[in-house]
Amino acid sequence: MQLCYLDESGGCESPDMSLTATPVMVLLGLIVNSASVPSLTRDFLALKRNHFPARFACGHALDHILEEIKGSEILQMTRKSSRNQRRKAHRFRQDLLDLVEAHDCRVVGRVWIKEAGKGLNPSASYSYAVQDIARHFSQYLTSRGTLGVLIADGRDHDTNRGVAHSIFTQKWRTGGDPYTPLSEVPLFSASDNHAGLQIADLLATTLVFPMAAWAYCPRRPGNPHSSGLYADVQADFGARLRSLQYRYRNETGKWCGGLVVSDPVSKKPGSRLFGSK
Repeated sequence: MQLCYLDESGGCESPDMSLTATPVMVLLGLIVNSASVPSLTRDFLALKRNHFPARFACGHALDHILEEIKGSEILQMTRKSSRNQRRKAHRFRQDLLDLVEAHDCRVVGRVWIKEAGKGLNPSASYSYAVQDIARHFSQYLTSRGTLGVLIADGRDHDTNRGVAHSIFTQKWRTGGDPYTPLSEVPLFSASDNHAGLQIADLLATTLVFPMAAWAYCPRRPGNPHSSGLYADVQADFGARLRSLQYRYRNETGKWCGGLVVSDPVSKKPGSRLFGSK
C-alpha cells in the first residue's frame, strides 16, 4: 500500500494584487510506502527537535507532532539579512531532503505561474491538479502492482467535497475507472497528526515555491517573493529535488508526472524549475 500526501503553497490571488501577493501556486504530492510511515514519523519528529529544540523541550514526545514547523517560517528565514538564519534554513532543507530520500519517497505535483492581473480559480485549479496527481499516482501504483490512497490537507468543507466528487464521478463512471489502483476518493485530514502532510507542506513551501518564483517570475519591487536569495535555494537543492520526481513515459513515449509547470507568462520549460543540471 502506498500513500500520497497532498499539500499546497501559495494562493490564488493575482500576483500584483498586493505587495505580499504570491507569484506562484504549488500543489505537491509526496508518495510514501505505508510500511515506512512509522519510521518516517519518528525521524521527522527527531528532525523537528534537532532544529528547533526550544519548542520541544517539554511535553510528551508524541505531542510534538502537534507543533508544526511551517514552510512559510523557513522561507522567512531564507530571506533574512542574518547569515545565521539563512544557514539554519539551509541546514533544515538539507536534513529534510535527507529524510525524504532515506525513506525512498517520490514527489509529483503542479506549479502555476500566475499572470499579472489574473488570479486562479480556486475550485477549478485545485480539482484539476488533484486529478492530474491522481493519474500520475495511479501509474506509480500500477507499475508496482499495489494499491494506494490520496490524503490531502483539509481545506473548507465545500472545497473538500468538490475535489473528492471530481474524482468520484470519474472513478465510478460507466466508461471505466482511470484511477483503478486508488482504493478510495481523496481523503482530507488536518495536518497536525500526519508527518506526511507536514513534510509535503515543507517541500512545497521551502523548495518548490521559491525555486519557481526565482526561475519563472518577474521581479516585483517590494514583494518578498522577488528575493534574489531564492536563487540560492535553486542552486543548492535543484538537482536533489529533480531526482525525487516520479516520472514515466506514457503509451506514446511522452514523459509524464513529476513536477509539472504551467507558465502562461513566458512559456519557459519545466526543466527551468531545477536550474542547471
